[in-house]
Amino acid sequence: MNKIVLTLLILFLSATVSFAQTDETKRQKGVRSSSNSFYINVLGPTIPGSLNYERIWTKNGVLNIGTKIGGFFINLPKLDKLTIINGTAECTFIFGRSAHLFEMGIGWAGHYGNYFSEEDGVTKHYAVPTSTFSMHYRYQKPKGGVFFHVGFTGSSILMFGSTDLVEMAAGNAAIYGFKGLTGEKPSFSLFSIGVGASF
Repeated sequence: MNKIVLTLLILFLSATVSFAQTDETKRQKGVRSSSNSFYINVLGPTIPGSLNYERIWTKNGVLNIGTKIGGFFINLPKLDKLTIINGTAECTFIFGRSAHLFEMGIGWAGHYGNYFSEEDGVTKHYAVPTSTFSMHYRYQKPKGGVFFHVGFTGSSILMFGSTDLVEMAAGNAAIYGFKGLTGEKPSFSLFSIGVGASF
């Protein structure tokens, strides 16, 4: 896992540097560039995706810091009254001065779902919070326009919540049993791609 992360980091930084050398439009320190983005993300910190808003707060030129929030909601009454709600919040670190950037993010995501169990005659509720780490190649012109990023997001499962106490106990026993064996909570990585607009 660490080798994959290191390899991707080197590739992203190399691409950022090479593109930056050929792009004439640069971000300037103290000058506000496109700092707002709305975009749709597929996979990443929330499954199956999310609608996101991001704000870049700094005007540092090479390294800028932003925050993003996003979420997903679907209700399928014909499928066991299934409801899925996901949300994410992240701090992003954006490297580069041209339209071609390298992006890293750390944050949190929450996953909630419920459905009607015909077997038990009740609606069951589930919640899974995760911590997240992401790395992306990012295309965003200083003057705004099309926003695009592609990369991956790693997520660590923090706990398992359920209105069924037996299921909740079993889920958390599995999480902490895994941590006892490996020293880390269960984690997974997903491909991530986002498209939208910045201004």
